Amino acid sequence: MKNLTLVNTDQKIISENYPYGFREKTTKTDYLEFDFKKGFRHCSVTINPKTGIENKPKKSTYYNMIILGTDENQHCKSFVLDFNGSKSIQRVIDFLQVPENFALFTERQIEYFYMMLLAYSKVNAQAQVSYCGTEWEKLKPYYEKPIKIMVQAVNTKGKENLFSQIVFDWVAIEDLKVPNFQPFRVVEYGTLTEMRAKL
Repeated sequence: MKNLTLVNTDQKIISENYPYGFREKTTKTDYLEFDFKKGFRHCSVTINPKTGIENKPKKSTYYNMIILGTDENQHCKSFVLDFNGSKSIQRVIDFLQVPENFALFTERQIEYFYMMLLAYSKVNAQAQVSYCGTEWEKLKPYYEKPIKIMVQAVNTKGKENLFSQIVFDWVAIEDLKVPNFQPFRVVEYGTLTEMRAKL
């Protein structure tokens, strides 16, 4: 994201003299589509210089978060974030707590981010219990306050920036992982006949 000038999610980026085929140039428009159930996708449309008619838009797959920006050459670039895992969760929090970044999104989109953070934080905690051997009662105190803030944030309907109040102690959470824990270890081998005989 270095050297990118970010634009609001409802703003279009229009590039003139965009290469079209081998020799021709055209106008290209980049923009975002947002769906509350699916997330964001990067869309672009060019104009056929021979007819002056817009071509069919090209659309990416959906992502949790996409931001568009322009580089030093005024070329459109996209920046993607997701919520999967502690590092990704913290990256989103760090990005959105900055007022200038928060302002790039609509209230509906901010509400979506709060809900995604809430959902993925719960998934992250459950994954640590299931796959890292952490006892939920020990892990629970480290998630209670951040989740409480997220619930409050969802209730603001995206009007308030509460991201700086969502604080996780990732070091302490990481320390609760059981070393060399093997959730998928096979404890006993045997044929089906042998196993039935033991029943």
